[in-house]
Amino acid sequence: MIEKAGTGERVYLAIKTFLLAESDYRPGERVDIGDLSRRVGASASPVRAALHRMAGERLLVSHQGEGFSFPRLSEPALSDLYQWNAALLVNALRAGPARALPPAPEIAVSAPLARLEALFAVLAAQSDNVEVEWAVAGVSDRLRRVRRAEIVLVPDFGDEVAELHRLFGDGDSGAIRTTMVAYHRRRLRLVPTLVRHMHGLADREPR
Repeated sequence: MIEKAGTGERVYLAIKTFLLAESDYRPGERVDIGDLSRRVGASASPVRAALHRMAGERLLVSHQGEGFSFPRLSEPALSDLYQWNAALLVNALRAGPARALPPAPEIAVSAPLARLEALFAVLAAQSDNVEVEWAVAGVSDRLRRVRRAEIVLVPDFGDEVAELHRLFGDGDSGAIRTTMVAYHRRRLRLVPTLVRHMHGLADREPR
């Protein structure tokens, strides 16, 4: 089968969107390459190339010729990821030039997760450092499946995002920083419940 020009990028984006935003794989589970090939309408070669690319981004784990799996998830690892995200965003605000924040991106209210990631991207851009922007984008990718669990476990997830969006409108960097810290502290308290939920072990509502 001869792949058309641009197939690699199309396959990569389709697979990445499915695996991170739609699939119900558990941490540590192997990815079904045949299913992905049928899903995106491509041969195994571009599918494997896409999965290798995702492994390089630490979104998957490559098993040296034996396929790919999702990374295992532990409480310390998830806590570290949340703390890294918080440090990147808070430092971006502190390091940014003394100017008003850019307008908050307009994203549909029905997509709170997309809005949250867009707001984080704008905060990262405040650093005027492309490495920080790439780092925040990478963390958002690695946390996307966990944030899907947050939507289930945090009843006011949408309200949190709406409040952050409102603070952008006010242009108050101090208030945004305070809200960002509170947001991440809440996630850190929720880490044990999130990990159990991701592994299919949730047997009670979070306190």
